[in-house]
Amino acid sequence: MSKNINVSKMVTSLMSVLDARQKEVLECRYGLKDGDFNTLAEVGEKYGVTRERIRQIEASGLHDVRNVFAKSGSEDLVKLVKTHLKNIGGVRRDLLLMSDLKLMVSDSKIPHLENKVHFVLDVAKEPKFSQESDTHYSYWYLNDDAKKKANSFNVNLVKAMEKDRKNQISKKADDLQDLIALNYVSVSKKFHVNEYGDFGLSHWPEVNPRTVKDWSYVVLKKNEKPLHFSEIAKHINKVRKTEEKVAHPQTVHNELIKDERFVLVGRGTYGLQEFGIMPGTAKEVISKVLEKHGPMKPQELLKFVLAERAFKKNTIFINLQNKKHFKRGDDGRYTTLA
Repeated sequence: MSKNINVSKMVTSLMSVLDARQKEVLECRYGLKDGDFNTLAEVGEKYGVTRERIRQIEASGLHDVRNVFAKSGSEDLVKLVKTHLKNIGGVRRDLLLMSDLKLMVSDSKIPHLENKVHFVLDVAKEPKFSQESDTHYSYWYLNDDAKKKANSFNVNLVKAMEKDRKNQISKKADDLQDLIALNYVSVSKKFHVNEYGDFGLSHWPEVNPRTVKDWSYVVLKKNEKPLHFSEIAKHINKVRKTEEKVAHPQTVHNELIKDERFVLVGRGTYGLQEFGIMPGTAKEVISKVLEKHGPMKPQELLKFVLAERAFKKNTIFINLQNKKHFKRGDDGRYTTLA
């Protein structure tokens, strides 16, 4: 912890050179008092003037503050942030950088520390700040070279993962052992870590499930066995973020029965087709086994059926007694009549 860096004192020192209106405008714009960043229009409405007038007051205030920046001791914070960025690859997601700084400054518990840090760094004009977009979260970067390296790394990683999607699924974010690589990835919205800790691309439903069907797929994949639709719903609601909609059992059943990824293996029980599960009732599975392997005696047939599905032995033997579907030959072997 850098005991000599006090962000609140820096802000107070910088604000001391401003007139009342300049101070109020900057406090509103940066949320220095209440934590809310206000737009030019919002501040203009508050004071009954145009957004252009607020922009002028803000510009003049920042100009005055920058003239006394070196004397305020604020350079120490800038140096701290730049050194930290340099050590982790030159970029850092805004949310994470603010969390880091709480371990580095002496007044880490003050209200709205993040807003005050933003103000000081904005005044300094370094490091640089990139606003949030559709492809990345808001982040800070040392220079254009650092920004290019991070973007290039992420673009190449996306390409590599798309080429080897099957082997990438279920990898953990921790598999990226390089701290700088992890840091680059954290900036991009192209990547996602789900509730199971799986790391992958954000558009992969196996990693970032959004629908009930995708969540059901992930649950079955993790459990590695068929589950009743009511159990699938329980698993989804247990793992999924609480603010998301509750998964109702009947909804799960209605969705899975229409999706080819899932196999109905019993009354309300679903498995995944990719597991190689043979679909159907016990009667249907027995018929398929006999059609595939030919006539078999009961014990031999039992082994083949159980290799496909986890039926109870009695269920298999009872179904074999159905003379409408199965016939027992003189040699004791069964064949299908269907």
